[in-house]
Amino acid sequence: MSHQTGINATSELKEFLAQARGGAIRIMKIVIRNEELVLDSCREPAQSWDKDYDQFLLPLLTPQEPCYILYRLDSQNAQGYEWIFIAWSPDQSPVRQKMMYAATRATLKKEFGGGHIRDEIFGTVEEDLCFQGYLRHMSSRSSPAPLTAAEQELQRIKVTEDKVVWDERRRIGTPTARARVTMEFGIDKRAQALQGLAFPLQEEAKRALQQLKQKRINYIQLRLDVEKETIELVHTKPTETRELPYRIPTDSPRYHFFVFKHSHQGQLQEALVFIYSMPGYTCSIKERMLYSSCKNRLLDEVERDYQLEVTKKMEIDSGDGLTEDFLYEEVHPMEHTLKQAFAKPRGPGGKRGNKRLIKGAGENGEES
Repeated sequence: MSHQTGINATSELKEFLAQARGGAIRIMKIVIRNEELVLDSCREPAQSWDKDYDQFLLPLLTPQEPCYILYRLDSQNAQGYEWIFIAWSPDQSPVRQKMMYAATRATLKKEFGGGHIRDEIFGTVEEDLCFQGYLRHMSSRSSPAPLTAAEQELQRIKVTEDKVVWDERRRIGTPTARARVTMEFGIDKRAQALQGLAFPLQEEAKRALQQLKQKRINYIQLRLDVEKETIELVHTKPTETRELPYRIPTDSPRYHFFVFKHSHQGQLQEALVFIYSMPGYTCSIKERMLYSSCKNRLLDEVERDYQLEVTKKMEIDSGDGLTEDFLYEEVHPMEHTLKQAFAKPRGPGGKRGNKRLIKGAGENGEES
């Protein structure tokens, strides 16, 4: 969550990004100049997103010059319009430029707001990023990734264990705490093999969630007891926003519920934030799989049985970036706070001349 290069967006670009998220822009090209992120060019929508795609995108892919491109889709989520984040790094470009753009990508994504980005594509040739390339990217994402050798071995062990437990519980009539795990596994069976885990909440954890609903506490930390197959309460220490990063363990995964108290548009507000912390690959594969698989069922139970509305759900590997500004931006995306009319940005000056916005035809064919 921290800046990796020291290269940041100019104030003009920050203002433009905040306004563009409202939907007035279809595509924008952002480059690094003089060790700053600046706007190179942009265009307003002309037709639907798929019809605009190749016509707008391909002319911006300059050989030997990396860039970032943000392309607006026509779909929306709870935060507004959804965007594709495109990183262009042609093979012929200098190695130093490639490294600089690769190291600055996270900075731009954070500045724009990760909740607005639906897909991310990296390309070195036009075929990677053209419309057909994007469709191929979408198709590959919809297919489950193949299991690694370690995951396959763990899955074989787990399936065997589950079959024994299932058969024994069925024999003696004891209810099981988890849904039956499918006996099929292979390259295309990851989703089926890992779905359906629902560890029950331990009594202290249930009481803590009830207290959270009653606003008697503002923070809960939970852990999985892998042996007992339950979700255990770790603690409910009162937590200020500045203390939150220090609540994130550096050696073990956790689930966190935190009431983020803040001021928004002159009013004090509270937002319930769910944080799933998984500290890199220091945890075992089994822990990673179990925490990931139990997360959604836990959230469903919390929202359904305790009527707790989770405003924001996030996954992190450390608590370093959990600042008040970061949480505020995640809870209140910028376009919801900007009320002024969209202002066309002034393009970069110099020998290339001023850029201009190119408008497409209106609904009846007239030029806008």
